[in-house]
Amino acid sequence: MTDIWKWFATFCLVGATLLIVVPQAWIVAASFRQAGGQFTLHRDADRLEVVRADLKRFGPVAETTGAARLLRDEDELTLTVLPNQRLSIDLEGTPFVESLGTNRLRIVNGGFDFRVEQQAVRRIHLGAFAQSTDGSRKTVQPLVAKVVPGGVVISHAETAYLTFVDGRTNWSIQNFRGFLSTSHYMEAVRNSIVITVAATSVATLLAVPLAWLLARYTFPYRTLVVTMVTMASVSPPFLGAYSWRMLLGSSGIITNVLGMEWSILGLHGVIWVVVWLIYPLIFLTTLDSFSGLDPTLRESAQSLGASRLRAFLNVEIPSCLPGIITGAYLAALTAFSDFGTPFIISLDLTVLPTLIYSEFLSEVGGDPSVASTASVVMLALATGLLTLQRLLLVARSFASVTSRQSFLERPSVPVRTLAAFLSVLMLGMAFVPHVTVGVTSFLEWRVGTVTGNFTLQNYAGMFRTELASIFVSLSTAGAATALSLLFGTSIAYIIVRKRYRILSPALNAVVMLPLIIPGTVFAIGYILVFNDGPIILTGTWLILTLAYFIRKLPFAVKTSEAVLYQIHPAMEEAAVSLGATPDKVFRQIVVPMMVAGAVTGSTLVFLRSVTELSATILLFRPPWRPMSAVIFEQTISPGSNFGVAAALSVLMMAILYVPLFLLTRRRQKLEVAQL
Repeated sequence: MTDIWKWFATFCLVGATLLIVVPQAWIVAASFRQAGGQFTLHRDADRLEVVRADLKRFGPVAETTGAARLLRDEDELTLTVLPNQRLSIDLEGTPFVESLGTNRLRIVNGGFDFRVEQQAVRRIHLGAFAQSTDGSRKTVQPLVAKVVPGGVVISHAETAYLTFVDGRTNWSIQNFRGFLSTSHYMEAVRNSIVITVAATSVATLLAVPLAWLLARYTFPYRTLVVTMVTMASVSPPFLGAYSWRMLLGSSGIITNVLGMEWSILGLHGVIWVVVWLIYPLIFLTTLDSFSGLDPTLRESAQSLGASRLRAFLNVEIPSCLPGIITGAYLAALTAFSDFGTPFIISLDLTVLPTLIYSEFLSEVGGDPSVASTASVVMLALATGLLTLQRLLLVARSFASVTSRQSFLERPSVPVRTLAAFLSVLMLGMAFVPHVTVGVTSFLEWRVGTVTGNFTLQNYAGMFRTELASIFVSLSTAGAATALSLLFGTSIAYIIVRKRYRILSPALNAVVMLPLIIPGTVFAIGYILVFNDGPIILTGTWLILTLAYFIRKLPFAVKTSEAVLYQIHPAMEEAAVSLGATPDKVFRQIVVPMMVAGAVTGSTLVFLRSVTELSATILLFRPPWRPMSAVIFEQTISPGSNFGVAAALSVLMMAILYVPLFLLTRRRQKLEVAQL
């Protein structure tokens, strides 16, 4: 009998490979591919001048009045002036010559594959045509090539500029050598590492104590704090960056009121903003670890004479390291791949995501090969971060022999005061951007400056001009969520229940890859794959939906997996023994029991798709502009009306926090009912 699940698993593995592995492999290939280079020659009478050269590949070795010799790596090219507007090129063997039009031709020989283009400079007093002695007019001499012994002779126009572009690419590690030896690029690497390490360390020092206090003691506001931190975990990063810059920038509201010379702009400002962005990830995973800790471990330590502080440091922290390390890893990866915060906080600060963006999209001075090389470097660092996390977790065992439900204790006054202080500090800092954006959305903006005048025109302008962006965000996120719900639950079932020897672990590994792929790197891979035939998707609604679906699919898979592990296989076996078919068992038994995990995963997919920026900013093209792209563009554009962007941000926060709040409250009610 045909195993439908095996066929479906094969289909998913092939699709995931094509949509995840192939784009990243394409980036790696692009980083080792080096263009042949180009140069431009100017012919004026008997003089030949190298006007411009791509010095990465071509450089003039010797240049005389009537000849030029250039060197590309180990290949030498000699060009010599001939009478009657002719130019000889010394080439070995028999070159191939092809005309590509009046002023373009192609010359192929050995290691060269030249496209030659002529730009003829006409004398001003002759006008558009050359004037002959008999008064007739003649057109400019076309570009013609003729194969001769020892090379090619080119006939060209008088005083012409000839551009030689070598279209043949070579494979080498030169791109990496250039990247690692360029101070500007290495500064981006250092800045990224400093931001990641510093922000993650500070966030961990803040989040772990608060998580321990809320897991150990009962407080009247405990549920509210957990709910608010959960909501802060999906906060759009670029909102925080701009709000803090509005408050503490060189011309910020607080800096002007207090007369401060200090500004948040710079590396320190990025670290400050990122700390309040990532600490919820550490808090939530650590809270789960502390809540599930066997209380007998702490009690045994204290019965042997250990103080509460020593038991906390030597017993509870080591036992909960998996949750702390996992949270720190997720936080570090978020800080490392954050594009919006460093871009908004300081345009002069270069980190790897902004470097990739500028090199890939810049029309002046950009270099796609540098973007590909930086992407590989960034991917390697992210993989090293994951490897470090794995090594820390497998270095020792964290399991306990027994497990008993931990009851919350009543706190003392100092403990209650400390918990209240940490809660107010961390929630206050996390939601300062939300309050700032909410207030400024009702204020009038003039030439990029906020005034004190109350207005509703920002919201009127939002609904008048940005309905299309709202539709794009909701439709792409909604479609990605639907796909994640379908494939996430199915893939989780294959991984947990079917356990095919090769298919299941391979599918699990490939599907989880997007977790370590930064958004800018992921987007460049899609552009390289889908920017040319046979499938062109760049700049369409479909590529945004596809990117959101693939990048957020791990959330749907893992939440469904967690529920499946709690469903005993005996229930399915009993249904099969009573005559139910496997597909009927899946539809009527497994799926209903997986609903809770599937809904949680789908909610996370939707929320993170709406706020996605690092991949969106590279993939979108008008008219498919999501809300995140509109807000970001109006944030960084000088003199723009941020009031409309603020109103759009408030709408985004409502879209994010209302379903998340309802989901969190529902989960808490279920937990209370189970106690």
